[in-house]
Amino acid sequence: MAVDNSGAHSLPLANLRAVVLTQAWAGAVTSMLLGDMGADVVQIEALERPDPWRGGYAPRLSGTYANNDPGERPFDRNANFNSVNTNKQGITIDLNHQEGKDLFLDLVRISDIVAENFSARVIPNFRLEYPVLRQINPSIIMLRMPSYGTFGPYAMYMGNGGTTEPMSGISSLLGYQDGPPMNSGVMHTDPVAGMFGYASLMIALHHRNRTGRGQLIDLSQQETSVHLIARQVMDQTLTGSIPARQGNRDDLMAPHGNFPCQGNDTWVAISVRSDAEWMRLCEVMQRADLAVDPRYRDLAGRQRHVADLEDAVSRWTSAQDAYAVSSRLQAVGIPSAPVLKAAEVLENPQLKARSFFDDVAHPDTGTYQHAGTPWRLVNSLRKPRSPAPTLGQHSARVFRNLLGLSNEDVAALIDRGITGETPSPEE
Repeated sequence: MAVDNSGAHSLPLANLRAVVLTQAWAGAVTSMLLGDMGADVVQIEALERPDPWRGGYAPRLSGTYANNDPGERPFDRNANFNSVNTNKQGITIDLNHQEGKDLFLDLVRISDIVAENFSARVIPNFRLEYPVLRQINPSIIMLRMPSYGTFGPYAMYMGNGGTTEPMSGISSLLGYQDGPPMNSGVMHTDPVAGMFGYASLMIALHHRNRTGRGQLIDLSQQETSVHLIARQVMDQTLTGSIPARQGNRDDLMAPHGNFPCQGNDTWVAISVRSDAEWMRLCEVMQRADLAVDPRYRDLAGRQRHVADLEDAVSRWTSAQDAYAVSSRLQAVGIPSAPVLKAAEVLENPQLKARSFFDDVAHPDTGTYQHAGTPWRLVNSLRKPRSPAPTLGQHSARVFRNLLGLSNEDVAALIDRGITGETPSPEE
């Protein structure tokens, strides 16, 4: 429903508009990918409760700021929020007021997609469920993606990546033998759910293109995370076995893991997938004795003696440069890579050759590098990345241009606290 004036090389979603209530990480990834592919994404926050990843407002006062300086508006400078909200217009609406709901429904009327990742109780509390939206716009597609879906005994539980990881079974597999279960430390199930959310919207759009009908999508972040351990779930159903925690080891490869190299906290990853690769590794290491050692002849033997095996490999890699040893192993067909730190990722020649990082100029933080969209479309030019919106930055423009409100109307909304650009003070 958004107008596409960009010509022959426009992005695939340039004729779509999404009005989104996404926040934090999972939902924000979904709506960011929509914007990356050309959709007009209008993101709604509330002054009373902005996106929690903004930080910098009571009671959420922590954040990561450019030059460690929160500035006068820290909620506009937080790296967490700014990293996953590019290519969006940001507006504020208080949905607790009927006038705010009416504004939201007016946007739904002229949009293709509504997406949200609140806990399951929030949308029903606002009385803005799919049947209400469908009355306003019969072709609307609504994505709801709470942590545990919209129904079931846990549906009303709150959650995030730190809880969907253990609830999916992933955490039970992470950690060391005889040690406690561990989370990944990066809540990676959040962005995985975000990509599933984006994929589900593409399916619903295809369905609408064929039938003309809208769609309600019920996505459980727990269920998207279970897909990451589908093989272990299948093993359980077939054998009844419970996989053991094994650190960086793998039950199908040995040696497998990260091994120390020259330098401070410098490591190389090595994954030996077959007996033939093991023989080639021994040749590169110049360890003919290991190649003929009967303990390491096959995978079963290498698994039984994995501690001794890892010790031998570690003694060799400790005297090697991580990049050089990785290159030597790759040359003989053994998967290997240096373990990159964040600064090395930014300078990685592969990512540079593919122009993966975008330079983004943010009005409150200055210019920074932002991870790009992880795919290329040959017949579509990449969209220049606009910075994450400051709080309420585009409210007046959206209300005027999309809903036809006057400057006086917008000023009245600000006076009544229904929209604005500064979080409401904590009561």
